Amino acid sequence: MKKPLLTLATVITATAAGISLSLATLPNPTDIQKQLSNTTNMIAIAGTTAIFGLLDDEDKDNSTNR
Repeated sequence: MKKPLLTLATVITATAAGISLSLATLPNPTDIQKQLSNTTNMIAIAGTTAIFGLLDDEDKDNSTNR
């Protein structure tokens, strides 16, 4: 169950990071683009936290199955 969640979190985080980077390169972003950039930054940060949490949980699961 954790592998699909890890994959989903990775895809969402990578997408949010890509959108954020593309918005960061705009010469004169509008207010809506700035808000979207802030939102995608928060999604990327939360996704990174989730990925590391899933990796830690997966390591614990693997160590108890031995």
